[in-house]
Amino acid sequence: MKQREASLYLFGIAGFGLALWLAWPAPVRQAAAPTVTAAPQARPRDQVGWLASLPDAGPVQAAPVHTSATLVNGRNGRGVDLGGKTVAAYVAERIAKARSGDAKSAYEVYQAESICAAIQDPVADYQDPAEREIFLREREGLVKLCAGISPAQVQERLGFLNAAARAGHLKAQLDFYTEGPYGHEYDMTTGAADPIVIKWKEDALTYLKQAGDQCDHFALATLSNVYDAGTLTERDVRSSMAYAIAAAVPRKKLLTEEQLRSRFGEELSAAEFDSARQLGGDFGCSSLSRTSMSRTAF
Repeated sequence: MKQREASLYLFGIAGFGLALWLAWPAPVRQAAAPTVTAAPQARPRDQVGWLASLPDAGPVQAAPVHTSATLVNGRNGRGVDLGGKTVAAYVAERIAKARSGDAKSAYEVYQAESICAAIQDPVADYQDPAEREIFLREREGLVKLCAGISPAQVQERLGFLNAAARAGHLKAQLDFYTEGPYGHEYDMTTGAADPIVIKWKEDALTYLKQAGDQCDHFALATLSNVYDAGTLTERDVRSSMAYAIAAAVPRKKLLTEEQLRSRFGEELSAAEFDSARQLGGDFGCSSLSRTSMSRTAF
């Protein structure tokens, strides 16, 4: 399955998509589960559920970059304020601190270099020739911004991303998952035995759980999906349900009994269902006393 580029923070759409996911009958969702995991450069499409219901939208394809301004979209869809500088100049100001272990600088270097990674992506199939022409002109602007950035620097962004995620940078922890193990199209089904892929899966799951500990609803919903699809670890419907419940709390749109039973009731026993509901409720993003689900038996 191909991961397609998208902005990580479409919160309103995500909430609507979560409701759609919970409304799907279980057999339909399972039939939609992918057999191929790929395209690590953006929001994963290797999941079933509400993330798969979101429209494909990339930082340069569906959300054009305005290179005349100082704010340019990185590959993850977040804006990078280059301050009128080229990517090379922006990176040069931060590279020393990034290499010394400063998480903020490491993430900023990753973000800037990810602009140049987007240049390598294929051109979308635009139905409107005028839109395609606009995209091509904007890509020309990106090429100019990336003058002096080598392919090695584009690839090294993943190391800086990992360093920032390891240091607890929330956005980096989310982006680590969406970039995937190599930062480009990669079939993780045929490459399942690849040591780099195996290590990436372990780290991605750890970082998502750490982000979930901060009650980030996107991380929690992503965890629900990866446990449902079995993409990072073995499929676990009980954990998927618990994380879905936890993800609803920061959005202040709690899931109803009917939604939960429609989504998970056919795959869980009564005891498992009650256990998942308890775990999800105990995560406690809205309470003073919080129980971290990453430290429970998942």
